[in-house]
Amino acid sequence: MNKLLIILFLFFAGSCLGWVGELFFRRYLDPVERKKKKFCNPGLFVGPYLPIYGTGVIILYFLAQIHFPSLAAEHPMLEKALIFLCMAACMTLLEFITGMIFVNHMHLQLWDYSTYWGNIKGVICPLFSCIWYAVAAFYYLVVHKNVLKALEWLSKNLTFSFVIGFFYGVFLIDVFFTFQLVAKIKRLADEYGIVVKYNAYKEKIDEIGEKAKERSRFFLSNLLSPKEFFIKYKGTFSVKKVTTPIKKVAEKMHRK
Repeated sequence: MNKLLIILFLFFAGSCLGWVGELFFRRYLDPVERKKKKFCNPGLFVGPYLPIYGTGVIILYFLAQIHFPSLAAEHPMLEKALIFLCMAACMTLLEFITGMIFVNHMHLQLWDYSTYWGNIKGVICPLFSCIWYAVAAFYYLVVHKNVLKALEWLSKNLTFSFVIGFFYGVFLIDVFFTFQLVAKIKRLADEYGIVVKYNAYKEKIDEIGEKAKERSRFFLSNLLSPKEFFIKYKGTFSVKKVTTPIKKVAEKMHRK
């Protein structure tokens, strides 16, 4: 089967299923989010998908094919535990890289683990690394063989590729419009020297929408301009951006 089609399918399936899993995890299991007692879109995009999970499934798919023959012969359980550990480490690294790219370059914190013990910059923490380990074990022991069956079925039913094509068409449109919003947030975050906590940002918009008896946060534009919104509420959804001494000097030179 075409490798590109495999990757496209895995990203499609992982993104959508990850979104569903995250939706229910935040509603019922997350120690912080479950206190809100309501479902909320866990992602950056409008649609029901989380690209980080799609990328993660691709990583898990390839790592699941790794074997340690000498270790498997004598200690098969230890081999599996080592594979799960590699998977969890890669998923944690993916989470860290993605989180830091958005924090450092977009000034947007997509998730916030700052209240969890042992967190690093609020984007990774031991609790979620353990969750990644459990997810990796579940994928390897239960999901992977079904993924292989799904890929075999897909190779014989290529009409399903049109479904995947439709997904990517919608996804790319969503990416285009979402990153226009991200660019606006970045400009305002730059202006005020802050990093925006995206979940808190969305919650504040929803809160204002509810008070104004609007059905969606997209009606906010009728109430406040983006800049007015930042001026009035930035303290509720942002943290001060840390600037290193070298960066401060560079910024001063740039202003001159």
